[in-house]
Amino acid sequence: MSGACLEKIPLLGGEFEICRFANSPRVWYFRQYIPETPNYKRTYIKRSLKTEDRAQAERRAYEEWRKLKTIEEDGGSITAKSVQDLMDDWIEKSYQRVITGEIQEGTWRSKRSFFTNSLVNYFKSRGVKRVTDLQADTFDDFRYWRTTEGWKFYKGSNPNQRKPPTDGTINSEIGLINEWYNNYLIPKGYVRRKPLIKMKHLDLDDLSANPPIPVKQWELIWRYLKSWSESKVGVNRAEVIYWRQCFRHYLLVAYNLGNRPSEVIGRFNNKKDLLERGVAWDDVEIIPQTRWSESQEKEVEDKPISLVHIRKTKTKVPREVPCRAAEYLERWRDFAFQWRQENGYPTLKGSDLIFANPKTNKPYSYTMFSKAWSELKLKIGDKFEDKYTLYSTRSSFVTNLLEEGVSADDVCKLTGHSYSIMRRHYDRMKMRNRIPEVTKRRYGKKDQNPHGVWKLL
Repeated sequence: MSGACLEKIPLLGGEFEICRFANSPRVWYFRQYIPETPNYKRTYIKRSLKTEDRAQAERRAYEEWRKLKTIEEDGGSITAKSVQDLMDDWIEKSYQRVITGEIQEGTWRSKRSFFTNSLVNYFKSRGVKRVTDLQADTFDDFRYWRTTEGWKFYKGSNPNQRKPPTDGTINSEIGLINEWYNNYLIPKGYVRRKPLIKMKHLDLDDLSANPPIPVKQWELIWRYLKSWSESKVGVNRAEVIYWRQCFRHYLLVAYNLGNRPSEVIGRFNNKKDLLERGVAWDDVEIIPQTRWSESQEKEVEDKPISLVHIRKTKTKVPREVPCRAAEYLERWRDFAFQWRQENGYPTLKGSDLIFANPKTNKPYSYTMFSKAWSELKLKIGDKFEDKYTLYSTRSSFVTNLLEEGVSADDVCKLTGHSYSIMRRHYDRMKMRNRIPEVTKRRYGKKDQNPHGVWKLL
């Protein structure tokens, strides 16, 4: 403390003042009064001007006031609250939306992770400690930093996730920053307005953050899954064999069903002791199929079709999906029946989740599926492209249907995609399938190119 005020001289019509205090009577101080608001108590901003000369003190005080004024004009705050405290308080208040059911806890956890890791480290790299440090240009380098330095702070157990984020991920993080400003910092009066943080426009390739898996790449996956799930090398528990077969059959089903992982695997809310999503055995119907045989000149039995009822979805709209997953679901059912019988577990019930953990009768965690996928990519090695994800089975389903000529409207109904997103995929696939038409030229009487095909390089 500086002790009692010995002298104060108002400047600029009382906007601020210079003062001398009892504990250092010769040095002049800048002081600006901040009135009380609903969000914080009245206070003074006080800074030493480091001079005994009054004229010099007045000049320095004006410069100090101008700096604070610029901060306010740029949307910042001149109250020196810790940004760490403000981030912690925002995350704590955001959890109320989980309690009220407005957002899922997983969504909140992702937000918390960003505000306790990436954003904290960004602020450290830029020397941002107090709310007064939040300037109009604070986030100008955010995207560059995230792609060059920010990803190196990842501390999770999965090494494959320690890599630069996609443009879509950074756009989502910028959205979280904007939300913090719009719903917390500005309403509470810590800052006056939000800085402009540019989003990166995503073209069609960028939108495919989970690109479809080509047939050749898919062959590598299902061959690996077969040998991996049937191998007993290094396996000392029956539950491990069960999990491997579960993961194998989930991927085979997902590739033919086009689901979001949580819609079929299931998601259990431990706090509410409630199953929020998941497909049970009762939700699947097997529909026999026949086909015409030219050699036998009659209808013969064909592979059956499965009709999967996805009752609890991300979009809250139930779906019925006819798909070519019947043989995998039947094989998985037979394995689960036999495994349970051999290992002393209760027999399957129609209400059981298809891909549940038999020990708990609850869904396996998404982390287990994610780790198994990362291990799969690691074991297959360089032959398998790193860009594919668990969600790529969904993109593959969409792409396969569009290539087979299924309408975009029907694909929307089967997958729960929005029409605007599907329209973009549909238009691209439609054009790809019309390549022969749009590039066709007439070459003489034979209507063909006699020179064959060649590459530019």
